[in-house]
Amino acid sequence: MILAAQLAELRSRFTPVPTGLHLGFCAFATVIFLMIYLRRKSVSSLIWILICDSTAILQFYNDRRTALAVGICEVILFAILFWVWLGEYRERKKAEVANKQAAAEEAPPESDELKDIEKLVKTERSKLADNSDDIIKNAFEDDRP
Repeated sequence: MILAAQLAELRSRFTPVPTGLHLGFCAFATVIFLMIYLRRKSVSSLIWILICDSTAILQFYNDRRTALAVGICEVILFAILFWVWLGEYRERKKAEVANKQAAAEEAPPESDELKDIEKLVKTERSKLADNSDDIIKNAFEDDRP
């Protein structure tokens, strides 16, 4: 009995979901993907909106030709989505490589270079003061006769 009531609520054989629930899902998906688009500015979010909302047509037109046209459009939109996603993925990888290169250029010198600098500092300090490590004696080295 419950199944018969639910089947009477379905208007199209191509969308096995009640009309209100389906349109609610389409509205919810549209809001979510619009928020994602506004945050990330990615074209793929707009394509997802089209993919989700194109099925709403089947709630109002339930003939075979419309269902076939919507199905073909869905397949084409998924192919476009994959192509756009692949392009965005490649751009993201290029940006990561560029960031790594920029970080490597700004990175501090490697440990070998640090050792060379440390040796240079030691030799310069030895020229300025005698080899003792007493800070008090080295503080007034210019005052010595």
